[in-house]
Amino acid sequence: MSYLAKIGVEKERRLKVATNQTTSFLWDGENVLSTPSMISEMEETCRLLVKEECIVDSEWDSVGTLVNVKHLAATPVGAEIVLKAKIVSFEGRRVLFEVIASDSLERIGEGTHERSMIEVARFRQKFIEKQKKLGLK
Repeated sequence: MSYLAKIGVEKERRLKVATNQTTSFLWDGENVLSTPSMISEMEETCRLLVKEECIVDSEWDSVGTLVNVKHLAATPVGAEIVLKAKIVSFEGRRVLFEVIASDSLERIGEGTHERSMIEVARFRQKFIEKQKKLGLK
C-alpha cells in the first residue's frame, strides 16, 4: 500500500453540540461539551483527513495512537463548533496532527493527535486473536 501524508494539509468540520456529548454531573438539564466528546470529534476530523488525502486503498484506515489536548472553555448544547486538523509531521505509517476546536466566541480546545495507518483486515485478525486469548470469543 502506498500513501503519502502532505505536511500542511488541513481539514475543517462543523457540528452542533448534542445532548449525548455532554457531561452529566455539573447540574440538572443540558450541560457542557465533555472533554472525551471534544477529543473524539478531533480524532474523527483527523481520520477523515487521512482517508481523503493520504490513503488511496479502501482496505486501509487509521487508528489513534496519541492524544495531547487541552480543553480550554465550556461550550453549551446547541452551539456550533469548528474542528480543524492539520498534518504537521509524517513518519512511516504515523501521522501527527495539530488540532483545534472553537465555538463562535473562542477557542475551546487545542493540542496534537497522532494516528497510525493500518490495513483493516490485518488489524481485525490481530484483534480477534486477542479476544480469543482473553477468553472473550
